[in-house]
Amino acid sequence: MSAPAGNPISPAPILQMATGYWASSVLLTANRIGLFTAIGGGEATVAALAEKLSLSAYPLDNFLNTLVSLGYLEKRANGYANSPLSNAFLVEGRPAYLGNALKYSDDLYPVWGRLEQTLRSGKPALAHDAILGDDPEKTRHFVLGMHNRALGMGQSLATQLDLAGRKKLLDVGGGPATYSCLLVKRNAGLTSKSMDLPAVVAIAKTIIEGFGVADRVQAIEGNYHQASYPGGNDVVLCSGMFHRETADACRAILRKSFEALEPGGLVIVHDVMANAEKTGPAFSMLFGLNMALTATYGTVHSAEEIAGWMREAGFTKTETQPMAPPWPEVLVLGRKD
Repeated sequence: MSAPAGNPISPAPILQMATGYWASSVLLTANRIGLFTAIGGGEATVAALAEKLSLSAYPLDNFLNTLVSLGYLEKRANGYANSPLSNAFLVEGRPAYLGNALKYSDDLYPVWGRLEQTLRSGKPALAHDAILGDDPEKTRHFVLGMHNRALGMGQSLATQLDLAGRKKLLDVGGGPATYSCLLVKRNAGLTSKSMDLPAVVAIAKTIIEGFGVADRVQAIEGNYHQASYPGGNDVVLCSGMFHRETADACRAILRKSFEALEPGGLVIVHDVMANAEKTGPAFSMLFGLNMALTATYGTVHSAEEIAGWMREAGFTKTETQPMAPPWPEVLVLGRKD
C-alpha cells in the first residue's frame, strides 16, 4: 500500500530495524572467533586468518570486507588491520577490552528470538540461574562481561561520587566487585565488602587480587534477598540489581540497606532507569525487555519510583544524578539522618 498523497512517509526506518541483527551478528561472530585479537596491532591476509582461526577462505573475504564497511576493520595493501575502535576495545589484553561483554550479548542473541514466548508465558526465555552459577561458561561470560563494562563506567562513577571521609562500603549484589575496587582506589581509607552469590564471588576474588586491593576489598557470599545485611556501614551501593526485581523487592532491599547503615550513611542505587512515564529512553525500554527475557521479574524502574521507595524506607534528602555520557545509567542517592 502506498503512502497517502502529500504524506511521503519513508519505510526506511522499518527496513533498517528489521535487518539490524545482520550487523550485530557480524560483530558478535567476529568477537566469538577471536578475529580482532588474532589481528592485534598488525595486519593479516585472508589466507593467514583462515589458517589461524580454522575458517574457510570463502566467505571469509566477504566477512572481512563487511567489517570494513561497518568500521571495525581497515583494508590495507598487505591485508586487514583493526580500526582504532576495535584496537581499543576488542583486542584481548587491552585495558578497555569489552570482548567478554560481547560474549554475554552473544549468549543472549538466541534468547531474543524467544521474545514472543516470554510475552505469552510471562516467564524468562533464559533461566535466571544459568548466568548465576548453573552454567559455568555463561556465568563466566556474564560476570567478566559486567567487569569489562564496569571498568569504564566505574572510573566515571568513582569520579562522580563524593565518598570523602567514608570508611565502610557494602556493595550489595556486587558481582565482579569492580566498583568496590575502583571506589577504594579512589578514596583513601575506604574499605568494601562486595556481597554476591557463591559462583559469582569465586570469580570476583580473582578480580580483586588483580586490582591489588585484597587488603581493602572482601568478596563475601550472600543473597540480597536474605533477611539482613552486614551492618556498620556508612555507604551501601546497590548497582545493577533493581532491574531484576519487583517494586516490593526493591523496597525490601532499601529497608535492609537503611538498617545496615550508620547515622549519616548514604545509599546509592545505580541502574538503567526509565522516565517517569515509562516510555523512554529507547535504550532503557529495550534494556527492560532484555531483563524480562533473562530474569523472572526483569524490568526497568524510574528514578522517581526509586526515590519514593527510599523515602518510604526512612531516607531523606534524595537526589537523582544522570551518569556522565556515554553511560546511560542513573544514580539515585538517599541519606540516613
